[in-house]
Amino acid sequence: MTIPAWTEVQLAIGGALLLARGDRRGLALFDTSIDGFWRSYRAAMICFPLYLVLLSVRVTPAQWTATGVAPILAVETIAYVISWVAFPLLILPLARWLGRETRFLVFMVAYNWSQIPLTALIAIVALNRATGLLPSAAGQFAELAATVAVLLYQWYIARVALSVTGAQAMLVVVVDLVLGIALGRVAQGMY
Repeated sequence: MTIPAWTEVQLAIGGALLLARGDRRGLALFDTSIDGFWRSYRAAMICFPLYLVLLSVRVTPAQWTATGVAPILAVETIAYVISWVAFPLLILPLARWLGRETRFLVFMVAYNWSQIPLTALIAIVALNRATGLLPSAAGQFAELAATVAVLLYQWYIARVALSVTGAQAMLVVVVDLVLGIALGRVAQGMY
């Protein structure tokens, strides 16, 4: 029996928040079946409006004017989709290499759903900084603290979901970081 989509989203966000508190019991709230894996991509749809908010802060007024809204949105949407597709394609061979292929679905489901609280945190910090709600120094500190928190959270998810060492979990985080930076640079280079 499948549970309603909204219930699954609530459970998954609850699991992601437990993991954010360092509680590995959060893994039990995810459906780590192959169907659960595919449904975890609902997180991409939930995060997309927040991604657009971040984009509105990141792209300068001059870039919006010079390139136009439609081309920037098209490029960034394609990059967004590629990032959600490319990451598991990079992690599956890495999981095999680490001898953790059987934990791939557990990791990817936890990773995907964790993007909701991560994206919300980054969006809140970026908006506070962009609107001047936080003074410049406080905004920079909040941005740095949020970035460190995101990296530690992703490291923890890799550590417990893949059941790997700390160094191996760091490798997963580096793959994610490099992919994000590379896609961001390619996308920004197109406008």
